[in-house]
Amino acid sequence: MRKLIALIVVVAAGWAGYWFIGSQGHKTAMTKWLDDRRAEGWQVEYSDHSVRGFPNRFDTTLTDLSLTDPETGISWQAPFFQILSLSYKPNHLIAVWPNEQIIATPREKFTLKTDDMRASLKVKPSTALALDSANIEMVAAVITSSEGWTAGFDTLNAAIRNAPGTTSTYDVAANIDQLLPAEPLRDLIDQGGTLPDQIEALQFDIQAELADPLNRIALETQRPDITAIKIRDLRGAWGELEIRAKGDMTVENAKPKGEIAVTARNWREMLALAVQAGAIERNAASAAEFGLGLLASSSGNANALDATLSFSNGTTFLGPLPIGPAPEIRLP
Repeated sequence: MRKLIALIVVVAAGWAGYWFIGSQGHKTAMTKWLDDRRAEGWQVEYSDHSVRGFPNRFDTTLTDLSLTDPETGISWQAPFFQILSLSYKPNHLIAVWPNEQIIATPREKFTLKTDDMRASLKVKPSTALALDSANIEMVAAVITSSEGWTAGFDTLNAAIRNAPGTTSTYDVAANIDQLLPAEPLRDLIDQGGTLPDQIEALQFDIQAELADPLNRIALETQRPDITAIKIRDLRGAWGELEIRAKGDMTVENAKPKGEIAVTARNWREMLALAVQAGAIERNAASAAEFGLGLLASSSGNANALDATLSFSNGTTFLGPLPIGPAPEIRLP
């Protein structure tokens, strides 16, 4: 019995020592990151920095946090921010945001309110900390601007994971339900006010191939180039408008090359909205409407369109018709 008690005491003392050393490591790492930002000219303020959770967790909490990037003038304020991890899974982190936070730019200030906002991050156990998987969840989000507009959504779920058997290819998926567009965007797209207030759903499932892995080095230096994208499924529904797409593209110098199969219901209304928003020139849209009308009529339903959106030589084509320059595709 004495040996058993002695063994328990030794194990408990060893675990307590491990937790203490680990908690100090978490605190030191966060402090260093904040100090590095100060050295780069950032304004960094917080009232308290603690690590709790003994014996099985490392719960790092920053209270009254404020960060400002001098290059962009963007700042973020929150009453607290937490990074949580299990002491026996240090490569799996969970971030928790408060129900209200403020993001400010030189032109505008935004208040973000949510019922719940948290994210999970898993990295591979190496010094490079390569991304294994990550996801973010937001519930009942409302964004209020100092310019007087409001936007929001019921739920957002987004995830990314390193595709099995690859080093720099990633599966990315997201789903947003009941999206309320900001009034300026709504006024730009739907000038006639014919669409419902909310976009019922937006979702996508893609695979992106990058030039280099997403890891600590990529985040601290330069984002890797996107070299290929496979759209497995992309869809959206806004009132009577519905669109789906899938296809493959290669990307060189941020310009895509490839084809996307597009299925659109009430496509003429979509084309008109794109013209109103300035995404497509009016002359190009008129030519596109004529040609695509013939294509849609041949399918037996003039309101439904199955067409190919293609990118070649820096130009976007809808069917055989050029409709504008190809977009630039790069990581933010």
